[in-house]
Amino acid sequence: MSDAQMSEAAATVGAAMGEAIGVFMLHPETFAGSIAAGYSHPLAGYVAGRGGVLGDASGVTVASVFSIFEPNTIIGLWDQGVAVRGAAGAAAVYNDQVADFGRKYLAGAEGTARIAELGEKIIAATPAGGLPMFAGWRTMPLAADAPARALQVMFVLRELRGDVHFSALSLSDIAPVEAHMLHGGEEYTRMFGWPEPFVDGADKKERYDEVERATNDRMAEIFAAALTLDEAQELARLSAAALESLKAAVPA
Repeated sequence: MSDAQMSEAAATVGAAMGEAIGVFMLHPETFAGSIAAGYSHPLAGYVAGRGGVLGDASGVTVASVFSIFEPNTIIGLWDQGVAVRGAAGAAAVYNDQVADFGRKYLAGAEGTARIAELGEKIIAATPAGGLPMFAGWRTMPLAADAPARALQVMFVLRELRGDVHFSALSLSDIAPVEAHMLHGGEEYTRMFGWPEPFVDGADKKERYDEVERATNDRMAEIFAAALTLDEAQELARLSAAALESLKAAVPA
């Protein structure tokens, strides 16, 4: 097995699943679903829903896990969100929203059952220590139908990669604002609640690239513990195809 090939497969899976879940998280239908569930602000539904797997934690604790967001923004949205139906209730609503979105927009995608099968092998084989969002989301129930289940599995794997990435970032001396600026620029940084002025982090570009490599290398190790190289490459191909199918099906 080539370490470089496994790392490439893991990176492809991470990018495809990350973008697919981003489409779900930011789509107007998801925001409307949060409002319909009783949240006065859709981002309160997002923070409480995504973070609800952490249990009845304080806003400060949740903000430390949502480490790339401006902390006071997360604390306020968390407190507002859990007041509606609690942490566990919020997580259950969000998990159902993920399933509904997959059921609706991955119905035409190739190999959703296989995406779920291979993804669940990774989830089952990965120790959860030091990976709080992954640890919580891996316990959430999965839908029986393949399109819904595939997107839920993609969500869990996105949280796994996120936890790995945030751990590497926390050891790098790169501030969240610097990381956002390096990754996506001012508008991207603003989306995470950070106020201007923004430090561009240009002097830490090489270090940020090292964080990305470290993340992909660790994800490759995780994949290798659960999948053969052929399986990892199959998951990469199917994930990329599922993303394209999702984007084609989701209304702009």
